[in-house]
Amino acid sequence: MDLLLILPHPDDEVFGAGGTLIQYAERGLKTGLITLTRGDQGRTLGLCTQDELPQVREAELRRSAERLGIQHLEVHTYPDRGVAEHPEITEMLVDRLRALKPRAVLTFPPNGINGHPDHVATSRWVTQAVQQSGIQTRLYYYAPPEPYPGHEAGYLPPTHTRRIPPEILLRKLNAMAQHKTQALSVLNFMDRFPHRLAVETFHLVGYTGPEQHELI
Repeated sequence: MDLLLILPHPDDEVFGAGGTLIQYAERGLKTGLITLTRGDQGRTLGLCTQDELPQVREAELRRSAERLGIQHLEVHTYPDRGVAEHPEITEMLVDRLRALKPRAVLTFPPNGINGHPDHVATSRWVTQAVQQSGIQTRLYYYAPPEPYPGHEAGYLPPTHTRRIPPEILLRKLNAMAQHKTQALSVLNFMDRFPHRLAVETFHLVGYTGPEQHELI
């Protein structure tokens, strides 16, 4: 495994790393995704019932992952907005890291970017798992070029910046479009942060050198 994303919700994979995933898959690198919940607390937009939403969102995720070229996908069933209540996730992730042996791992930063409790908890469990696993890997966090308004505390700036060419951006947008039940979140991201669609930025834990472009 070359690059493994570990994230809490369906759609977390595409906003900040969709172009990178597509490009790395095209280069023959093996990418993977572990999603901790099925997003059962998200919006339905009337496309399904709330009870049907987990199944629908998992299907949306699988379509997105296919378009992003993700070769290895795991979807777990921890409760949406309840990730913090399951510290056993760390032990599960230690086992998965030892099995998959990724060269690089990507997750949310400690402040969750926007303070979402599942983002914050996932960052904590992933960071602990990497430390406890004993494998040699690089740990990356999503790192927007500026702090999310109201969440400046704990902000970590980018160390790696990747510019996504137009032909890859079109495919990334197609993957975003698979998350139909979350269309308002997609549109909100595009409205507030259009500059982040074609520029993907990351923070390598412990790195203090000049700006880099490739994660692996």
